[in-house]
Amino acid sequence: MGKGNIVYHNLRMNLDNEQHRRVHLVLSDLNTDVHKSVNQFLIDAADSYISRLAGSELTNKGQQSGECPYITKEDMEQLRREMKDELQKEMIVLLGSALTGNKGVTVQEVRAEHRKQRGTEEDTDADETTLGLASSWG
Repeated sequence: MGKGNIVYHNLRMNLDNEQHRRVHLVLSDLNTDVHKSVNQFLIDAADSYISRLAGSELTNKGQQSGECPYITKEDMEQLRREMKDELQKEMIVLLGSALTGNKGVTVQEVRAEHRKQRGTEEDTDADETTLGLASSWG
């Protein structure tokens, strides 16, 4: 009769798989003077790995919370709209300053002014191609 507080999980390794072979070699020659047992070593290794992961995507119960760990089409569309709006605002400011004869304005100055208007101080690097095109239009 088995004990009610013990559960068994089997581990199968394919020695044709390099990762499985490495694990097998370590487990078959594990230094039990350092590690209590192969069983405890595997539990310690699994516990260490599990504690480093975000628990919500590790188990099925965590996924039922309704939170999607992946970006959705709606999220991508929202990001696209935000980027398009931001680019349009920058281009309007650049073209407006070029038309009024203020050709000394740089993209960085426009971004700094725009950030100041929004009340943010985020520092983002612009794509070199976009900067080059914007400079040639001004």
